[in-house]
Amino acid sequence: MILQAELDKFLAKRTTKVADNIHWLIWLLENPKSLFHLHGACKLKDHDYIHILLDRGQEIEDEAFVIGFTMGNDDRTKLWEMKLFKAITHWLYPKNDRFTTNHLKIYDEGFEYGRSKLHIYQRIGEFDWSSIDKSLSLEDVKKYFSLI
Repeated sequence: MILQAELDKFLAKRTTKVADNIHWLIWLLENPKSLFHLHGACKLKDHDYIHILLDRGQEIEDEAFVIGFTMGNDDRTKLWEMKLFKAITHWLYPKNDRFTTNHLKIYDEGFEYGRSKLHIYQRIGEFDWSSIDKSLSLEDVKKYFSLI
């Protein structure tokens, strides 16, 4: 399957979030346009590409892993940021987006996986996706990011 086809398939699912429906607190921490965003924040479309690369769907468990990965892959992310994010997502996020203890474990797994790629590339959340040919196979793009 080619990258663009995978993105189209991902976006066709009804659970995909659109920018207008994102809670203000989530926007504050996870949107790179926010003055208060945490390291690893990325634009929504870029976030979708990362979901595809990591073979993650759109459930909250998938969100936890992908966010953990992007924060872990940002060499600027500090331990206090990780702890702050986990506390806010567990206690203050809107009920439907709140991370349970299990989601926090999945977040940690994503974080560690992102950290494990720092020696290959850093800050996947800031990657310029316009530089990737969308007609490439998903497998080739995964190889580019050492995800195979």
